[in-house]
Amino acid sequence: MNKKTHVDSKKKDILQAAMCLFATKGIDGISVKEIAEAAGVTDAAIYKHFKSKDAMALEVFGQYCNSYTTLIDFYRKQSGSFLSRFHQLVDEVLNMHDEDQYGLLLLSQHHELYVEASQSQNVRQPLEALTEFIEQGIQQGELPKQDAQLSGVLVIGAITRLSVSSLEGELPQRLVPLAAEIKQRLTALLSKGQ
Repeated sequence: MNKKTHVDSKKKDILQAAMCLFATKGIDGISVKEIAEAAGVTDAAIYKHFKSKDAMALEVFGQYCNSYTTLIDFYRKQSGSFLSRFHQLVDEVLNMHDEDQYGLLLLSQHHELYVEASQSQNVRQPLEALTEFIEQGIQQGELPKQDAQLSGVLVIGAITRLSVSSLEGELPQRLVPLAAEIKQRLTALLSKGQ
């Protein structure tokens, strides 16, 4: 039993190192050796858990994609006003960023591997979930008529750009202190409509 915990922790270390490297350097910009060094394991340990670097990238992408999609769906299904739930969602996303800034960076990448996985594995994307959430706000009369998918793209683009700017030092490393202003500006974007 203790051996399984050790194996699981090594896999977690590998995935964490891979996620940071994939997010900052891209899939093609790093090697398995670099991931192994960052995780503190051997190349052989990586191949014990993953068939290839692409398989590792798909697992990392799938985990982050699913976590953000699940989060958006959670708030879409809650009761209360759209804006209240949307603000709670933004707060949660900013908290997630401050705990692990690389997840949003990873989701903002458009590597063909991720695009292919999204299409072939029928992976539900955060954009799809956010579009449905915005459509709900429109249907309930809390948001003006608008192209919900375009609005979703703009919101996700703004949030992922916040993450990039935070990493590059253009904004503070922690985004939670900026939450009130971020929510105000994103709300203004959604409230304008057509």
